[in-house]
Amino acid sequence: MTSLQARLAASIIACFLGWFLVGFTTNAWRNYWLLKDAQQGVAVVARDLGHGAVEYRYAVNGVEYTGRSGRDWWPPYDRVGPGEKAAVYFSASHPELSQLYMPPAVIEGLPVVLIVLIFETFAAVTIINPKSGWAFDFSGKRRADDE
Repeated sequence: MTSLQARLAASIIACFLGWFLVGFTTNAWRNYWLLKDAQQGVAVVARDLGHGAVEYRYAVNGVEYTGRSGRDWWPPYDRVGPGEKAAVYFSASHPELSQLYMPPAVIEGLPVVLIVLIFETFAAVTIINPKSGWAFDFSGKRRADDE
């Protein structure tokens, strides 16, 4: 595999892992504000998104917001469907940040994020210098040399 091909493959990996990290950061931001200044309101489920997630609408100070969240895990809101009401938790200072359950912590799944960051670092090293000892080995030469 040429250096250009290795850089291209590492770029694809870096983009995918970066997309994951952006989503994680967005969730951590929302969780932080919900844990800091959450208020409870009432949401109306607009539609089922599948896999336990729903889209909902809620109002704060006369302004309507739309959110997407997994359902609350506890009754009576664990099976809410379109047209039904559910408790919603939103940030008092950032009312556009909400979900249907209170997050247990700001950072959820930290071990997974650390592993992703390590692979993201290897991808960045591969993009910068594909011949580095810290770069991904897409050719399998290092393994063949070790045997």
